[in-house]
Amino acid sequence: MNTFLEKMKAEMLDDKTSERLHSRILEISEIGRTEDEGSKRMGYSGLENEAKEKVTGWMEDIGMNVRTDGAGNVFGRYQGHDDSEVLMAGSHLDSVPNGGNFDGVAGVLSALEIAELWHEAGYTPDHSYEVVIFSDEEGSRFNSGLTGSRAFMGLIDEDELDKYRDPEGQTIDDVLGNIGSDRKRFLASRGQDCSIKMYGEIHIEQAKQLEEKDLPVGIVSGIAGATRTSVTFIGEAGHAGSTPMHQRNDALVQASEFIRTLPEVATSVSPTAVATVGKMEVSPNGVNVIPGEVELVVDGRDINEDQQAELIEGVRKHAESIAEQSAVTARIDLTTRIMPVPIRDEVIAGMEESFRRQGQIPVHLPSGAGHDAMSIGTKHPITMLFVRSVGGVSHTPEEFSHISDIRDAVLILKDFFENLE
Repeated sequence: MNTFLEKMKAEMLDDKTSERLHSRILEISEIGRTEDEGSKRMGYSGLENEAKEKVTGWMEDIGMNVRTDGAGNVFGRYQGHDDSEVLMAGSHLDSVPNGGNFDGVAGVLSALEIAELWHEAGYTPDHSYEVVIFSDEEGSRFNSGLTGSRAFMGLIDEDELDKYRDPEGQTIDDVLGNIGSDRKRFLASRGQDCSIKMYGEIHIEQAKQLEEKDLPVGIVSGIAGATRTSVTFIGEAGHAGSTPMHQRNDALVQASEFIRTLPEVATSVSPTAVATVGKMEVSPNGVNVIPGEVELVVDGRDINEDQQAELIEGVRKHAESIAEQSAVTARIDLTTRIMPVPIRDEVIAGMEESFRRQGQIPVHLPSGAGHDAMSIGTKHPITMLFVRSVGGVSHTPEEFSHISDIRDAVLILKDFFENLE
């Protein structure tokens, strides 16, 4: 398998935008590069700051005014005719440990490339345009996620900050002090001096749908809201050798049947619903003991609020049904519900027109993962584009998207902003 650098060397660069994206992705990849040619830039680390400074320099080179808020988010403004509302696009530069070189980075550099193209053409947009770099999107620092964008939208309070501890035991106050900020300025990051007319984000797909369709770019139809349902099956522990099969009350057998048939629950709700069990605890967890209790967590997601509610109810009824068919009992508890963020029909329709003007075929894709756009979408209109991911691989050094596909996404989003009414 070719490495990241080998793949980048083989890329075809047919225009200035492709050359610039290629060069800048390589430059950012040098900051925190791992032995596997992956990326390690934890949120609020010196490496994340170094990457931000690199992009800040490119912004200033074309005359953008740059500011940083108390959460470490960086905003570069390209002046338009009207300052009463701004267009905004961006993503993040932090990564998971030994992650890839495109997640987040492609979105930031794509947003900047739109300003570069306008600058070269001497074009002034109707509304001022801001390129944003949000801090700690991945959440590797505090096991939180979307930290910078949630702070910007006023979605983090004092109580949440009090719980933050990084892998070295540092508090949020310690970490903010390292970047020249503090808790008061962090909490004051919410909002800005004008309304966001539209936020756009380009992101690698992190799945295989575009690759299977042989298409470079897709329209995100909505961002799924995550739910967590704790399900505990309670049976009776016993000796694995002396208890006859017909006398057993095995909690793991029923939990296994629940997991095996869980996909049917999701597919019965909608084509965009997904349900996953990735964590399970068996008790007593002995090799020669019949499991007496199994606790598992169902991660359920959908992009539609009503369908999300239907999925939650479906998981509950499914667990109860499994228990009723046996001697086990089931305890069910919805512990987390994050609401999905839909993308407006008129926004999707406008994006479809931009696809056609750019000679691309519009296709709709749900986003199962969370993105900074999810935070902005709680109060402002958003749009997202997915770029084809080679092999659907993400969060590893093997993550790769072709530069030509990223370029196509840039031209589509640029067209969308230029024709936005």
